[in-house]
Amino acid sequence: MSLHSVRIVYFIFFILCGLNAFATQADSIPTQDSIESKNFVATKNTTLQSYIEQLKQLDMALHKTESIWLKRYENFKSYHDISNEITDLEKEALLAPLEAQKTHRLVTLKKQQNLLEQYRTKPFGELLDKPMLEAAPTLTNPFEIFSAFSYIKHISSIKANMQHNQQDLDKLLTIIDKKSTILNEITQNTKISNTEKKPYKDALAITQEQNLELQSARNILETTIDVFNKDADEIEANLEYQIKNQILKLIYIGIGILLSIVIAFFLKLIAKRYIEHHERAYTTSKVINVFNITIIFLILLFAYIDNATYAVAMVGFASAGVAIAMKDMFMSTLGWLVIVVGGSIHVGDRIRVKKENEVFIGDVLDISMLRITIYDDITQTSYRENHRAGRLIFIPNNYIFTNLISNYTYGDLKNIWDSVSVCITFDSNITKAKKIALEVASTHAKLYTEQTRSQMQRMRDRFALAHSALNVDPRVFNFVKENGMDISVWFQNYAYGTLKLKSVIAQEIVEKFLNEDDIHIAYPITRIVYEKANGLGEAQDTLTRFNPH
Repeated sequence: MSLHSVRIVYFIFFILCGLNAFATQADSIPTQDSIESKNFVATKNTTLQSYIEQLKQLDMALHKTESIWLKRYENFKSYHDISNEITDLEKEALLAPLEAQKTHRLVTLKKQQNLLEQYRTKPFGELLDKPMLEAAPTLTNPFEIFSAFSYIKHISSIKANMQHNQQDLDKLLTIIDKKSTILNEITQNTKISNTEKKPYKDALAITQEQNLELQSARNILETTIDVFNKDADEIEANLEYQIKNQILKLIYIGIGILLSIVIAFFLKLIAKRYIEHHERAYTTSKVINVFNITIIFLILLFAYIDNATYAVAMVGFASAGVAIAMKDMFMSTLGWLVIVVGGSIHVGDRIRVKKENEVFIGDVLDISMLRITIYDDITQTSYRENHRAGRLIFIPNNYIFTNLISNYTYGDLKNIWDSVSVCITFDSNITKAKKIALEVASTHAKLYTEQTRSQMQRMRDRFALAHSALNVDPRVFNFVKENGMDISVWFQNYAYGTLKLKSVIAQEIVEKFLNEDDIHIAYPITRIVYEKANGLGEAQDTLTRFNPH
């Protein structure tokens, strides 16, 4: 090879190397097309991410609303989805037996379908129905004004509930409209590929279907509210008119009654001033009261004579007049009703009545409309406090409201707890004394103890008796007194004759105590000591006993 040929080869080599370097450098420099392509991808990703964030926020807003409309629509949609799946499985079962898993799935779906059956045709049910109102009250007396106000309040609450449902639906539609707009923008965006648009197109179809159902419900609800409001306004206007008439009528009646009371008051003042005899003045005052009550009754009668259904209302007004004019007599009559209806006192019962500082115990002879008549028998109260007996005592029936009345023989109970107390010295055999007292009481009160036990068992059906109340056996207690130890024995005694058994038990206890060397009855004594020089009383003592009672 000649030198010239070598030079040509080297020249070609250098040219190829230069072209290769130039090509490599050119590849490393970005072109305009590559820049635009990268910007397009970045813009597409940013836009899609923004849409996704907005959709997430709207879905969260839908979740937070907890709208009853949305829940009912979802139940409606779930019912039809379940129905479609059941249909598919049943068709598949016609072709070939289903697998165990699919069979179980079919059973589960049918149970779910039964639970959602109410959403089959009407997804929103009573939310779109016009509320049914009861017949509006017709006011015929003042007492029904309260029922009218209650009815108006009921209508207002229904209106408020319907308005709340409408606002809830509007809020829901606003969110769904925004969601539909965003989904539509995604599907119309040319920067997003069809593959990426596919799930959003499906979501848009579901959202549009949802929006269509809710918008239809919105239109129906608006019509329902409009119709209901018109009917409600008409009813309210009619009730307000009736209320106004009844109030005016009540004012006129009140003026008439007040005028009658004022006239009666002045007539009684005149009678009191010009009639000197007290009994005649009292009788005249009562006659004026009767006339006043009659006039009040006639006013009410003529005001409501056309409505016999509310005669009770008239009686109520008349009773108020009677209560004002003859308070004591009215209260006694009311007390008689309480006694007769309540059954707290019957003829033959032994009762105890306390009025201020006086106490009376006797047997009920009669219960009239105004008073209770009792016979003041000989009792321990007669012995200790009254020192007399055998009187007939008249007790006004109104005493049952203001004073204490005790019944010793209420219901099945005919016996009461009674006691005998004997004081012994401190150096006596206390245990022995208690035993003797308990034995004596148990012996003599045995019959009454058994009777009371049977009576208390019958009383358990009517009263919640404590366990201690059912223990009616005689009991003995001891208490420290000034003169010694007081032995108190308690036993069951016949309520109508307590003194007889009490006397027998007291006598026998004292006699047995006296027969015991280690039991000494304590009682006040006076000891006279003839004093010698040492003052110890060595001389004979003279004892003088006395009973301070």
